[in-house]
Amino acid sequence: MRLSSLLVTLLLSCSVLAQAEDATIRIGVIGPFTGKSSTDMGESLRGGARVFLQDINQIGGILGRKIELVERDDLAKPEVGVAMAKELIEKEKVVAVVGFANTGVAIPAAKVFQDAKIPLIISVATGANITKQYMPPAVPVSYIFRVSASDSLQPAAILKDAIDKRKLTQIAILHDDTPYGQFGKDNMMAELQKRKISPVLVESFKIGDQDMTAQLTRARQAGAQIVALYCLSSEAAMVANGINKIKWNVPLTGSWTLSQHSFAELAGANAEGARMPVTFIENESSNRSSSFSASYVRYNNVKSIPSAVAAAQTYDALRILSLAIMQANSTDPEQIRLALEDMKYDATSTVITRYKKPFSKTDHEAIVQNMIFMGEVRKGRVNYAYKEDANSGLIVRTK
Repeated sequence: MRLSSLLVTLLLSCSVLAQAEDATIRIGVIGPFTGKSSTDMGESLRGGARVFLQDINQIGGILGRKIELVERDDLAKPEVGVAMAKELIEKEKVVAVVGFANTGVAIPAAKVFQDAKIPLIISVATGANITKQYMPPAVPVSYIFRVSASDSLQPAAILKDAIDKRKLTQIAILHDDTPYGQFGKDNMMAELQKRKISPVLVESFKIGDQDMTAQLTRARQAGAQIVALYCLSSEAAMVANGINKIKWNVPLTGSWTLSQHSFAELAGANAEGARMPVTFIENESSNRSSSFSASYVRYNNVKSIPSAVAAAQTYDALRILSLAIMQANSTDPEQIRLALEDMKYDATSTVITRYKKPFSKTDHEAIVQNMIFMGEVRKGRVNYAYKEDANSGLIVRTK
């Protein structure tokens, strides 16, 4: 009886061990899949993650284990984002998380991951303070990383195009009153201050506003040569429509959100010529871009990517994370963080660029200035604003 009991115990132990070794690696994916004014970003974030899932599991996953994505909808609401962050950590036991599209959601949710010591890679939200607040010396160790163009970078690209290339110095800044719009406006003002230029007008509006003609009329009266936006795509479209309504012939520029399909769809012909800084253009000439775009359409059963930038950045974030897990040879969050800060493998199966040491202990931003270029809406699609950028699209831009 004793021998029989011992054999049963050994068999059960081996079974439990085998199950543990075969268990999937759970990674959280969170974004505004149904959030107002943010669904382009959320759907694309999730869609890019699903392309990664197909690609990685087709080659056997990581460490001999399949990847499981645990998706959560934050509804573009800060309180929901915090609740979902806690659920991913406490209930779902994820080893790391990728996502967040809204700065106002990412800021409070990031604290949850920082406190729990679970790596978070922001793949869409661009508010500069999201990562800054968790870098040394503010904290000794940071678990918050990013693979998107911070708002400390985008204003420089916007103003280089407007001032240096187009010689337009009379700038009106319009922004929404969310944390994203406020922080973006502040960074735009700081960049203008470096150039010793003052905007002719700075005004705000609320999410959901449909008529910005009053602000635009004041901008025209102030002598603005160009209108620069920091807001979500839906409100950006209302600004474009307002410019047409008051019959004002003025160029429109803004943050990367103008690259989303909803901007072009809601603004129609009024979106033509609008420019924005982007890290990725759907279906451009490079093999990596066309291959990713085709995979996205196929795996998600859609005709196009609502926000190509959000999709590509999320895919790249997950690729980098998978290499960190492989390097760590572990799913321990602390070991993953250490691997992210000192990557031994180059991330080559990515779509925006190739990443060689994307992060370090003092730098958790994978995207740098030379990875950003200007896009322009033409016939409802985002294209390169400049031929030289299109011609250099095959060049790998690294830190």
